[in-house]
Amino acid sequence: MKIKTTDKPNKKAKIQWHDAFFSALQLELHDYADLLIFEDEHQLSKKALIVDVLVIKKLADIRINKNIGQIFKTHNIFEYKSERDSLSKWDYNKVLGYSYSYSSTEQIPIEDITISFAVTQKPVKLLKYLTQERSFTVDEVSTGIYYVKGEAFAVQILVNKHLGENVFLKTLRRRLTKHDVEKMLNAYIEYKPLEKDETFLNRVFNANKKSFEEVLDMMDSNVRDAFYESFRKSGKLAEEEKRAEERGKEIGKEIGKEIGEEIGKKLGEELGEEKKAREGAFEMLKRNFDTKDIAAILKMPLEWVQNLKDSTTINPSESH
Repeated sequence: MKIKTTDKPNKKAKIQWHDAFFSALQLELHDYADLLIFEDEHQLSKKALIVDVLVIKKLADIRINKNIGQIFKTHNIFEYKSERDSLSKWDYNKVLGYSYSYSSTEQIPIEDITISFAVTQKPVKLLKYLTQERSFTVDEVSTGIYYVKGEAFAVQILVNKHLGENVFLKTLRRRLTKHDVEKMLNAYIEYKPLEKDETFLNRVFNANKKSFEEVLDMMDSNVRDAFYESFRKSGKLAEEEKRAEERGKEIGKEIGKEIGEEIGKKLGEELGEEKKAREGAFEMLKRNFDTKDIAAILKMPLEWVQNLKDSTTINPSESH
């Protein structure tokens, strides 16, 4: 069974792995779900400095026996690099800086914080930097798991592709074999039922459709159909998002041209986003449209249009 799509496969298309990594970590640590809080982003200050790292908070003073969690303390910061991204010494130092800020703003002692870097390929240059330039000791304590000793924080580097028991982290990449997919799907079925939001599965499926199709065709029909239904929903949502983006680009090109009632209706009916509505309103105000007509065309409140007219110089570039 195959899922038909209208687009030709693009091997160079970038897969958005970060939210899948967030899901994969929860799957890997599902046995400790009641003891951990997962935050996919963290605000470091009242000025909304949000960093692109994941924080896992351990709620009880209990040891995590899972290999990737044995290092865990009360607060555990994760930095993820997808398959096409490398982990450089500058990335490493950046996350160390975030961690110091986290310690300061949250008033958490450094000894209660750990840092984990998750990468697909072994960061050879970074390991050389840590051992030769920083004089740290780096030990491979388990297959694919490296501890950095000598740093202010407890630090581990996870090389996802080489991990032993972590089928979910291992499969966050392209070019999976049938064996890789089969092992991961069996573990997934054991760990949790299929739900509406299958971020992890859908990302891995889109990156490895051929291997998935070959494995699913050999599975029980009920299980196979459940997986395919999830993938169909995900594909439909992705196509709708892509079409919406294309519509936005097309309308954006039209903004600079004569805007009549039909284009205004399209803005109101198809976009519904205030930014695009503002652009349309600016364009019509420039052409001396009546505010009541603009409100009717864009299907926006008259007060919204009037406030826009009263508070802003009519210059679309200033609205971006």
